[in-house]
Amino acid sequence: MRNLIITVALILAACNGHGPKSAKIETAGLSEAPLTVYYFHATNRCPTCISIEANTRKVLDEYFTVPVSKGEIAFRVINVDDPGNKKLCEKFKAFGSALHVVKNEKGKETDSDLTNIAFSYSLRQPERFINILLDTISMHYK
Repeated sequence: MRNLIITVALILAACNGHGPKSAKIETAGLSEAPLTVYYFHATNRCPTCISIEANTRKVLDEYFTVPVSKGEIAFRVINVDDPGNKKLCEKFKAFGSALHVVKNEKGKETDSDLTNIAFSYSLRQPERFINILLDTISMHYK
């Protein structure tokens, strides 16, 4: 367990500015959708960070096309290095890469922080990550 924690800490440090540069992608703030998936990243991203976004998009595209198109599920990609995202990053304590599935029901938020799971499995065991993400979204989207 200690090695896993150290590994995740090292990966998070590497993702905070020492990986390859990412392409410009959409950034958005708070969502009015009943369920929002927030993926936070630094401007420079490592292969694991890139895989987290790609696998998250895959889950949403393959399993939740209709709820996403209806605005019932939103996907927000947030660059933590953009000063305009500061408040949202502080809210989720996202200062590097992070993945949160947030249910908003009558003004009350339920946050499932999948950051550690994403870093543990997205690149090396994508099927496992995809299944956990799929289960988490399905659990909250009822």
